[in-house]
Amino acid sequence: MIQKSPQNNLRITDKTLFTCVLLIIFFNTFNYAQQTPHYTQYMYNMQVINPAFVGSRADLSISLLARQQWVGVEGAPETKTFSINGRTAAGLGFGATVINDKLGLANSTNINLDVSYTLPISRYERLSFGLKGGVTFFNNNYAGGVTPDNEIYASTDGSYPNIGFGGLYYTEDFFIGLSIPNILKSRQFKTLENLDESFGISNHNFFLASGYIYEMSEELKFKPSTIIKYTPSLPVSVDLNANFIYKEIIEAGLSYRYKESMSALFAIVVNKKYRVGYSYDNRLANYGENLSSHEIIISFDLDLKRNTRWLFHNRCYF
Repeated sequence: MIQKSPQNNLRITDKTLFTCVLLIIFFNTFNYAQQTPHYTQYMYNMQVINPAFVGSRADLSISLLARQQWVGVEGAPETKTFSINGRTAAGLGFGATVINDKLGLANSTNINLDVSYTLPISRYERLSFGLKGGVTFFNNNYAGGVTPDNEIYASTDGSYPNIGFGGLYYTEDFFIGLSIPNILKSRQFKTLENLDESFGISNHNFFLASGYIYEMSEELKFKPSTIIKYTPSLPVSVDLNANFIYKEIIEAGLSYRYKESMSALFAIVVNKKYRVGYSYDNRLANYGENLSSHEIIISFDLDLKRNTRWLFHNRCYF
């Protein structure tokens, strides 16, 4: 077990700067991916977008998340995720995710296996690299809809493979991660006439996420965090979050998604390991309706005494 020193706060050293540059160069070579669902409580569901987080938080982590977007709008997005990951004393992390995403007439289920490897680069710093691989099954009920020109398309279904990469640098109080969760293009939104053409969506998603915990007092912690999502041909998505943790039991805060939405978050944490969180989103743009969204997450972090290569901080903070 690695004990935390009083001076173990965020330290920008030459090694830290080198690590961040290394992550940027590592991901500059990958190009393609499909769309990835948006979340508000992504900080407690990072395995979905970055496989390098597998094994970083606890010896065994399990998360369940359900998101209902734009409540009251027919065909609005609905997302459910399940993730589980653990780690061995040798530095390997293993995990799996299942994501079910519904959008209008389209329904997809993404199943992935994740693996990571953690390197101790100093007493209080870790560097992790992760690989994600799996398959997505989709079903598009095009026959159930009619275009403005009164055209009806045949429904389609099928599957396609997925590969993703991630990198993560972290201490007990800080992390920065860069990932491309889906590199291969998707066939999902092809029509029957061109379904067999090699892959479809050319947009690829880059995620850059970072967070820090600042101890304001013995009972109160401040946790700012951000995530930036870049997709070619689409505006950059930026989330800014400010959360407060009281007595390591209650967490509450606000989140702002640039030019899109404002969110309020609230969570109860029991024994630092069991978390139940809720968030409410409200769209900033006025489309004539109150496009609100609701999201619930339940997570469990269990300590199995396998901290050989990891910092000892089995907490539901990140």
